[in-house]
Amino acid sequence: MKKSTIYSNQSQELLRVFEEAGNNSKIMCVPIDFAKKNHIVMFCNGYGDILRKPFSVKNSLEGVKYLIEQVRRSCRHRGINSHHVFFGGEDVGSFAENFVNTLRSKGWLVAGVNAHDAKKQRANIQASTDRLDLMGIASMLLNRRANCSPAQSGIYRNLRTLVRHRRKLVVMATEVRNRIHTVVDRLFPGFLDERKTGIVPFTNSSLYLMEERFSARQIRRRKREKLIEILRRHGTSKPEWTADKLQQYAKEVLIPPDEYISTLQLSLSQHVKHFRCLAETIEQLEREIAIWLAQTQGAFLTTVRGIGIVLAAGVTAEIGDPLQQKPLNNLV
Repeated sequence: MKKSTIYSNQSQELLRVFEEAGNNSKIMCVPIDFAKKNHIVMFCNGYGDILRKPFSVKNSLEGVKYLIEQVRRSCRHRGINSHHVFFGGEDVGSFAENFVNTLRSKGWLVAGVNAHDAKKQRANIQASTDRLDLMGIASMLLNRRANCSPAQSGIYRNLRTLVRHRRKLVVMATEVRNRIHTVVDRLFPGFLDERKTGIVPFTNSSLYLMEERFSARQIRRRKREKLIEILRRHGTSKPEWTADKLQQYAKEVLIPPDEYISTLQLSLSQHVKHFRCLAETIEQLEREIAIWLAQTQGAFLTTVRGIGIVLAAGVTAEIGDPLQQKPLNNLV
């Protein structure tokens, strides 16, 4: 890929196709308007002349085979080399991703165009029909304003999927954590403040105590020896001192009326189970992220002070393969 060109906003792959063909009449552009069930497709040459009017193609393996068959048949009829054919459409949703990837896996050049820019290329920007949409896409493709090299593919695509999934789960875990705070503030105010109870919030000890019949009254009534054993078993560093501080603090707080306690305890128990599940899933994803990151050059980012696996994986996943990336000024 050229790193320096006056056509910095144009696709170098499409420019190469036009240069190799030598004649715009020997080029076939296939704009696609993607949809969940049936895509709308049109054939045109490098001059923009319509070679085949819009027709429907199923969003399935059968549809891919049919489209390729029609492209090859049209190429034979017009003497167009199949290497001078390219497909393109607006940024695809998840429903059309497999369709595009199947075309790419069979060796076809597939470009993506910006939906906002494609709309500006339509003859009538106020209206939208299949034909107008395809004309806008075709105009972008023929002007070489498209991206044929997705930054995320292969290992980088898998890494991005895992990183984004983890990010969403972290947001969910934060929401659940906030709900737990809300319930605990009523059952045992201040329990999640380490300075008051000596227990680090959301550690194994903290979660175990909150998981069943939790309240300030229940903590006060626990036998000291049993409480010390629980804290020691779940990793508290100073179980005796923590148990004494926790029970002493439990005697000083306000408690809710008895009629509300059982309902709050049930709610807290379910929130804690949900939080545990999210925490375990996030931990599993982080292990998987580390495995995929180790297979990329992004692993070297972890040698920089202050950059860990999660941050390195996030940066690497979004930038993609540096060997298939756009020129540096586009990337920035």
